[in-house]
Amino acid sequence: MSILVAVSRILPRFDFRIEFAASTDVGLVRQSNEDRLLCCPELALFAIADGMGGHAAGEVAAQIAVDTVRDEVLRPPAAAILDAYVADPNIEARREVFALLRRVTEAAHAAILEARRKEPSYQGMGTTLDFVVLAHSRAFFAHAGDSRAYLVRPTTTVQLTQDHALYDTLRAAGNAIARKPQRNPLVNAIGLAGTVSVDTLFVDLSRGDRILLCTDGIHNAIESEASLSRFCAKGSPEEVAEGLLKHARERGGRDNASVIVIDIKERFVKRADDAGPSSRELSVLSACPLLSGMSPAAVLGALAAGVEVELAAGDRIPRDVASDLVAYVVLDGAVDLPDGRRIVSSGLLYPESLVGARRKGDLPVAVSRTRLIRIRKDDFAEVCEHDAELGAALYQRLARYLALGTG
Repeated sequence: MSILVAVSRILPRFDFRIEFAASTDVGLVRQSNEDRLLCCPELALFAIADGMGGHAAGEVAAQIAVDTVRDEVLRPPAAAILDAYVADPNIEARREVFALLRRVTEAAHAAILEARRKEPSYQGMGTTLDFVVLAHSRAFFAHAGDSRAYLVRPTTTVQLTQDHALYDTLRAAGNAIARKPQRNPLVNAIGLAGTVSVDTLFVDLSRGDRILLCTDGIHNAIESEASLSRFCAKGSPEEVAEGLLKHARERGGRDNASVIVIDIKERFVKRADDAGPSSRELSVLSACPLLSGMSPAAVLGALAAGVEVELAAGDRIPRDVASDLVAYVVLDGAVDLPDGRRIVSSGLLYPESLVGARRKGDLPVAVSRTRLIRIRKDDFAEVCEHDAELGAALYQRLARYLALGTG
C-alpha cells in the first residue's frame, strides 16, 4: 500500500484551499497493480485510471492515460481555455472547458491505440479514466469506464458518474432489467474500441465538500452509498483513504484498489459571482413544483443532491443514472414527453422516481440543447433525512404534484 499525503495547498485558478491524499493497493489476489494515480496540484488536476489487459499491458495503458492527461492540460491552449473560464465563467466558457476535457480524453484514447499499433503484446489493453480539474469555484469531471467520482457533502454523498458497463448502459437506455447480472462487462473505456464516449459534468463547490475518485476495487467493496457516507463523513483525507483501502482488503482484496480524496477547505478568493445558481436560475428553480414557495436557502439545501447536466438536441433522457432512479428539473431548453406534452424551464421530469416508482414506456427527448438539474432518489432521501423539516416540505409538495397527475 502506498499513500501520498499533502498539506493544505493553494491551486492555480481555484478559489479554495484544498487538502488531499491518494492511496493505492495491489490487493490480496492480483500479482501486479494496474491502477495509476495522478495528483498535480500545480495544474489543479487529479486523475485515476484502472488498466486492463494481460502481460502488464493494463498498467501500461493506465500510465499512458494519466501521462497524456497531464501533458494535454499542461499545454498553452488548455491553460488559455481555463484562464478564460475563470475570468468570465459564463455558459459558453463552461462549454469550452467541457470540450477541452473531451479532447484530453480522446488524446489519451488515441495514445493507447497508437501504442497498441506499435507493440503487438499490447493488443487488448485499455483503461478506465476519471479526472477532475478545479477552476474558479467548481470541479469539472471527465469520465470513461467504471471507476467513479463522488461528491461527499455534509447532507449527502452523490455518485457523479455512471459506470460504462453493459447493465448500467442498458438501464440508462430505458431497458427494464430485473437484476444485475454476474458478469457486467465494460462497453466503453479508453482504448477499448475505435472510439470512446466521454461523460463530462461540473459541480459548484463549498467549504466542507469532499471529492472522491476511486477504482472499482474500492466501490465494489462498499455495501451501499450509506456505507460510503460513513467512511467519508469524518477524518482527514489520509484517514479516509487508508480506511477505504483497509476495508477493501477486509472484503477479500480481490482487485487493485485506488482512491484520491480531495477536501475543499476555506475560500480565500471572493468573487461577484460566487458558487451556486445565478439569480435567474434560482428563480427558475423556485418556480418548480417541487420547490415552489421555499426560501432561496431551502431551495439550495434541497439541491445539495443535484448535479447539472446538459443534453444535446435529440438526446434521450434516462430514468436510471449511477445505479439509481433519477428526477430532473429543467433549467433551460425543452423536453418532449412520449405522450406529446412538452416540458420547459421549471418543469419537473420523472417526479415519481423520488419515491421509488418507475414510469414505463419510451424515454423523453431533448428538443434543443437543454440544461437540467439531475437528482438521484437515494441522494434526495439522504438530504431529506438530514433535515427533517426540509424533507417534510419536499415530500408534501411531491405528493401534491403526483396526486394531480401532471408529472
